[in-house]
Amino acid sequence: MMKRLICLFLIFSLTSGCTLKETPASYSRTEPLMGTFLEVKVFSQDLDKATLAAITGEAFDLGNKLEEALSAYNPESEVNRLNTSGRIKASQELFFVLEEAGKINTLTNGEFDPTVAPVLKKSGFYDGMLPELLNRIPVSFSGIGWHNVELNPESKEVVLKNGAWLDLSGIAKGYIVDEISSFLKAKEVSSFLVNAGGDIYCTEKLDGMGWKIGVRQPASNDIACILYVQSTAVVTSGDYENVVIDKETGRPISHIIDPLTDEAILEVPSSVTVVASSCTRADALATGMLAMGEEKAVKLADSLSSVDIIVVGVPGEAGKIIYSEGARKHVLGR
Repeated sequence: MMKRLICLFLIFSLTSGCTLKETPASYSRTEPLMGTFLEVKVFSQDLDKATLAAITGEAFDLGNKLEEALSAYNPESEVNRLNTSGRIKASQELFFVLEEAGKINTLTNGEFDPTVAPVLKKSGFYDGMLPELLNRIPVSFSGIGWHNVELNPESKEVVLKNGAWLDLSGIAKGYIVDEISSFLKAKEVSSFLVNAGGDIYCTEKLDGMGWKIGVRQPASNDIACILYVQSTAVVTSGDYENVVIDKETGRPISHIIDPLTDEAILEVPSSVTVVASSCTRADALATGMLAMGEEKAVKLADSLSSVDIIVVGVPGEAGKIIYSEGARKHVLGR
């Protein structure tokens, strides 16, 4: 469930009839992060390119620091120190992510669940993980379920029960995008887009226009629809890119885990795109909603404020696009 696909979005620039009084400064940088790539594009009419480059460098330093704390693949990460010891006084960053994970777990009736690492291990999704770390992940499923995670808001202590093991890959990228976005705003960067492998937050552009973001047709390079967004987060979760082949049946198995059955969902060409104010929330919801299925996911989105979803490539109806009640306002040419 947690190791997410890479770059579900194609990002376009919009042309505008508006002409800015001065040529704005811009800077762009892309580097590996959390098993994918972090891209930061920044624009300003008040800051020069050298200043934007320096600020972007600080933003990447922040992203790397947060990755060190939250990575499932780093044996020395804070989350893996928690996994190994079963108890820790968490940093503010880790505790916040765990609180948000718990909220989304409740909203999705347990379908978003960062404790499914034993199922991912059994299914073969941790290729590339150091053996010393992989061997620590329990074989037993007794620790699966958010009820095995105990959070103490006053002391910031976290306790894992019954051998629970956390993999925060389904929420950590979104959180890192949010933190970088907050940092850029604090540095008074006028306009920016942050993209961590398809987990996106963007402001409006300097000309007051939005960004065009193309959502891919599952298992294809075709564009299913184009979103027009600004000052919001957009995240897609798909069950067709990050797969392994079942050795017995030869069928592809999705990285999306159903925590209610402790089984990986068989790969089918579908995706859920979430538009929300927070990338942290959108990231976790996208994963949980894909596991929920289209009908329950749309119903949940309709019940939440400031959350819209687009479901593409519904099983058995390839190419069909389903929208939550408020989603069409984000679609270009609707």
